[in-house]
Amino acid sequence: MDFFTVYHNNSNLIIENSFVREIISFDSIDDILIFRSQERGKFKVFIFTISPVIAEARSEGFINKSVLSAFKFFNKNSNEIKTHFEEKELNTLLKILSDNLDHVFIPNDLENSFLWRETDNSFQIKGIKLIYSKSKLSLAEVLKKHNILR
Repeated sequence: MDFFTVYHNNSNLIIENSFVREIISFDSIDDILIFRSQERGKFKVFIFTISPVIAEARSEGFINKSVLSAFKFFNKNSNEIKTHFEEKELNTLLKILSDNLDHVFIPNDLENSFLWRETDNSFQIKGIKLIYSKSKLSLAEVLKKHNILR
C-alpha cells in the first residue's frame, strides 16, 4: 500500500504518493465525498473538480515517469480524484479544507463511520458523508450529479 502526503501550497491542495503529485486549485474544487471503507481507520475520498487536476511525476526518474504515464492512461477523468486515506491523512485533509474553503462539513464520528446513514430526497444513504459542495447541493444531489446514485 502506498502512503500519501497531503499539504497545501499557495492556493493549491497537493496530494502525493511515492511517484505522483496531484495538484488541485482550491477554486476548482466542486464536491468532496468520503466513504467508509471495510477496513477500520480507512476511508475512500472522492474529490470532484471544475478544472482538470494536474498530475506530475515527483522526480525525473524513469520509474516515476513510467508510473505517471500509467496513471494518466488509467485515469479516465482528469476532473476527479478517487483515492483511499488512512484516518490520519484524512484528518490532515479535512483541516486543510476547512482552513481554505467555506462551508466544509467535518464529521465528528469518523471512528463510527460504519453507522453513517442519511435520508435525503427520500433516499436512504449509508456509509457516505458530503464534506463540501461548492453549489451547496445535498448529498443525494451530489451523488446524482456524479452518477453515483441513479
